[in-house]
Amino acid sequence: MTRTRLAARPKDRPRTTRTGGSTASVRVVRGLIGAFGALFLAGQAAAQPAAPLIQEPVAIAPGFNATLLVVDIPPAGDGPLTTAGQAGHRHPASTYAYVSKGAVVSRLGDGPERRFATGEAWSETPLQPHYIVNASRTEPAQLVVVQISKAGTTKLTEPLPK
Repeated sequence: MTRTRLAARPKDRPRTTRTGGSTASVRVVRGLIGAFGALFLAGQAAAQPAAPLIQEPVAIAPGFNATLLVVDIPPAGDGPLTTAGQAGHRHPASTYAYVSKGAVVSRLGDGPERRFATGEAWSETPLQPHYIVNASRTEPAQLVVVQISKAGTTKLTEPLPK
């Protein structure tokens, strides 16, 4: 996958679409995944998701919305550096997460834990249980998240029952 470096788009400059010889839907999904990646943290009270940077209909997929946001995860401090025993969450959306700063420990469902550092990404399927913690006791982590959900979905993160 090609990594893309993005610059902020001034509000007065319209969005542009790059062409690359593939279908429009593949270009959009590749662009969202490659440029950003997903994850919206619910079970982790210390995580700080900001207001969405983008929340709009997907033009080439009527009935679906795209949400782009940044999630700041403070250092773990004395907290655990493992997802074992931690509260989890799930999303009713296809979710793509990209680590833009620091590192996290992530686990999908009953799978193994994986450490993701700056520049790495993963995806989650709709309603897949997910657990995450900051991998550092002293350094914050930051994720850029893209979620593709059915139009009308208002709650993009659901805590898992304990």
